[in-house]
Amino acid sequence: MTVRVTAFAAAPLAALLLGLALLTAQTDGIHRHSFAGRDPVLVRGDANVKAEVKTHAVSDQHFKSRPTSEHLQLTLDAATGDAAFVHYSYDTPPAPVSPALSASVWVKATRPGVQLRARVVLPKERDPARPEALLTFLVVGKSYEKARSWDKLTIENVPELLGKHLPAVRAKVGREVNTEGAYVDRLVLNVYTGPGPVDVWIDDLEIGPVRAAPAPAATAPGVTTANPKAQALPAPTPAGRLRQVEQRGGQLLVDGKEHFFRAIRHSGTPLHVLRAAGFDAVWLPADAPQALVDEAGREGWLVIPSAPPVELAQVKAGAADGLFDAFRRKFVTSDVLFWDLGGGLTDDQDWKVALGAKEVRGVDRRRPLGGDLWDGFQNYSQTLDVVGAHRWPLFTSLELTRYGDWLAQRRQLAGPRPVFWTWVQNHIPDGNPAADAGAGPHAEQVRLLAYLAIASGARGLGFWSDRALADAKEGSERLHGVALLNTELDLLDRVLTSSGTTGGKAAWLNTSHPHVKAAVIPGQKGLLVIPMWLGPGDQYVPGQGAVAGLTLTVPGVSDGHDPWLVTPAGVQNLANRTKRTTSGTEVKIDEFDMVAPIVFTDDLGPRGLVVEWQDHARRYGRHSARWAIDQARVAYERTRAVHLQLAGMGVTVTDGDKLLAKTHEYYGEAQKHYANELYDRAYQDATRALRPLRVLMRAHWQLAVGTLDVPTASPHAVSFYTLPKHWELAKQVQAGRPAANRLPNGDFELGAAVPPAGVPVASLPGWAARTGSLEADRVQVAAGIVPADKLEDRVLDRVLPKEQKGIFAPSRAIPLPDEAHRPTPELGKAVLKLEVRQPARTDASGKPFQYQMPLERTFLAVDSPPVQLPPGTLVRVSGWIKVAGGIGGTADGALLYDDAGGEPLGVRVLTTQGKWQRFQLYRTVPASGQIGLTAALTGAGVAYFDDLRVEPILAGGNAAVQPAGYRGR
Repeated sequence: MTVRVTAFAAAPLAALLLGLALLTAQTDGIHRHSFAGRDPVLVRGDANVKAEVKTHAVSDQHFKSRPTSEHLQLTLDAATGDAAFVHYSYDTPPAPVSPALSASVWVKATRPGVQLRARVVLPKERDPARPEALLTFLVVGKSYEKARSWDKLTIENVPELLGKHLPAVRAKVGREVNTEGAYVDRLVLNVYTGPGPVDVWIDDLEIGPVRAAPAPAATAPGVTTANPKAQALPAPTPAGRLRQVEQRGGQLLVDGKEHFFRAIRHSGTPLHVLRAAGFDAVWLPADAPQALVDEAGREGWLVIPSAPPVELAQVKAGAADGLFDAFRRKFVTSDVLFWDLGGGLTDDQDWKVALGAKEVRGVDRRRPLGGDLWDGFQNYSQTLDVVGAHRWPLFTSLELTRYGDWLAQRRQLAGPRPVFWTWVQNHIPDGNPAADAGAGPHAEQVRLLAYLAIASGARGLGFWSDRALADAKEGSERLHGVALLNTELDLLDRVLTSSGTTGGKAAWLNTSHPHVKAAVIPGQKGLLVIPMWLGPGDQYVPGQGAVAGLTLTVPGVSDGHDPWLVTPAGVQNLANRTKRTTSGTEVKIDEFDMVAPIVFTDDLGPRGLVVEWQDHARRYGRHSARWAIDQARVAYERTRAVHLQLAGMGVTVTDGDKLLAKTHEYYGEAQKHYANELYDRAYQDATRALRPLRVLMRAHWQLAVGTLDVPTASPHAVSFYTLPKHWELAKQVQAGRPAANRLPNGDFELGAAVPPAGVPVASLPGWAARTGSLEADRVQVAAGIVPADKLEDRVLDRVLPKEQKGIFAPSRAIPLPDEAHRPTPELGKAVLKLEVRQPARTDASGKPFQYQMPLERTFLAVDSPPVQLPPGTLVRVSGWIKVAGGIGGTADGALLYDDAGGEPLGVRVLTTQGKWQRFQLYRTVPASGQIGLTAALTGAGVAYFDDLRVEPILAGGNAAVQPAGYRGR
């Protein structure tokens, strides 16, 4: 079956509400205002009709793009003539009159008749009535026609409009006028619609091209200047009241209200697009253009300024003063959520935090100070109000369950005092092989990471995005995904901010499906239960993630609390799908899909949670359905393209085309429901459309990794979008043959007997051990070459069955299962041993106790000498690992990785059940012409390594190079 993509391409795409069509041209001098600030910005102008203003405010009840619009409620008198007007204006940057000039604003009103106008300025002419002023006049644009629906009012062909108006101007002046340099400096709305009451909502104003702002003077904010006397320049005065932000008991409070922030790192995507996607705060670097900072202030953003990077040498030389002075001046008038004093901070960088805190406190003594930590949590948590920790798990060998453990460990290390947050990976890091495919993370993966962070106790999320997010082709799927996620988190906001001030670690429940676990987070507004799909390998390619009739039993549900399933398109009461059991309340979810937040609550009052959710669905349901439909369309097109490419290579999976057809069917149903304004059903079918795509992608991925020890054995098997390159690599490996091992002493044999206590790693030429640990970890580490005695795997004696006779005797010999036994290493006299121990601790009375805190920085690593090979050489990297018992205090365990793939693509092992396990990785020698191996231990335990190899794969021959010991998924 061949599925055509034309049906998708023909779908109406004008409702791409995120403005993706504009993403490729955001340096075009367009001035925008999305009316998302706290105060109205339109200014009442002249009028020749009496107008009583009932309301003039920012409104979240109606908007073209989230979160707000500007609302006017007026009562208008009858007009005495045809030219009645009531003007409201918005001053714009100068926009030179040219054929390219256009202006627009979206309007919704209860009656037709609102009209857009623009004020044209003639800089070469003076107003005869006011000689001190320049000559100006209004040109008229489109009028609002269809009541109670959003319509875009525009002004175009401004030179033509100017020409039509010139006769009246000449008559007024009494002579010819000079139009050279004419520009528009104000947009005006005539809101007169006839006598009586009228409501008008205004949103998404645009005008351009506008004249660029003049270059800042040498002492302007944001420009670093020489300041030899280190004198602080006076800070600008804030234009209006800034929101009050404080940290109290593990939560941020904005104007006294608990706040769960959803911030994004600005990487080029226009602010109005990010606002439409539901973000409320933006990370801006110290060198952000002043125009961007001003726009963020104009649009009501909460800003998180990142302190300028400073080296210790700059501090000693006195050069840091100028950097921080410019930094303070640039952001002192911004609505700062908290000051970010650094990322990836380690324990020995406390001087940097102290310097940043001192400089910031010079102008802002109240707002919280924050930082993103790698270690030193116990130290920094006493001085920083907002503490973050992050790592990038997607497209690496770190399973999502272990990533959740790692986050929970960092939350535990931070303690109850600071607000805990994390970066959510919404990009592919530089150097990762998946970056070559031009595709970012799947929207499902980003959603899982966000909810894992919430389950770990995060009280805010930062989304780390790259410049690809601003690309209409590469970033649209992710942008739609985060818009839906933010809508969902917006619904859960009051539950999240009431779930305890410390954000403790969630309790986890099993469900009826082994890959679905549920986090339970109690709160004052209700009990939040978050079932989420956490299957193996989902950090590479998400599984189907859908379960029909999923059940889970939740203990501790209060009487009278009903379960409400929360989705971006609305909520569903599951009371008729619950029953009481001796273990708790059993809930059934008819169609579970990746993540299904459920809130048990009895908050049914007029201002309660349920009423708020229902109102939210009325405002956002249409947007959510549109985003979900567009996300399905983009996902279909991208999945189909790779599927066809793989089919062209002879790689096929069962029912691949049928799965695409099923997505096509669901997509069509979603479009029909959307056209009929059944937005909840449109959202459901758009969500269903993604499931066959996940099944198809996962089937292709499982076929690719089916013969690998670990998926990262092939650097191109870490993403669905790079699978064509994986099969090219597989073909090259299959056609090659392994050459001799080039890594010296990877068998750790000394040529002599090894003493029982072992010998240092440095006894072998080129091999070296390194370690790092904080005093807080209080561990003892040891790396050495030890005897291999008693480390062989125990092979059980085969027990032969009794011989059968008679009619039931087999007609031929039946091979026993252990005849194809698991491979084991041929141990020599020595192996490499890595050990990390936590000595027993005693309390004040001298009694020993078990230390419960996770390790912060502990690692013990052994590096091999580099192997010299021509760049681009294909090699097989392999080794044997044995973990005695388990490894505690870490999510990474024992690692084996190489210089080409690095730690992200390395082997991670928490246990091997006390047996030797072999791992093989295929790599390409980097441009340096060197490749080496690292064996490491990151937690408390013992790990053994042996027979480490680097073997070039030579072209020619047809000997298949088969990895051993695939552990199927």
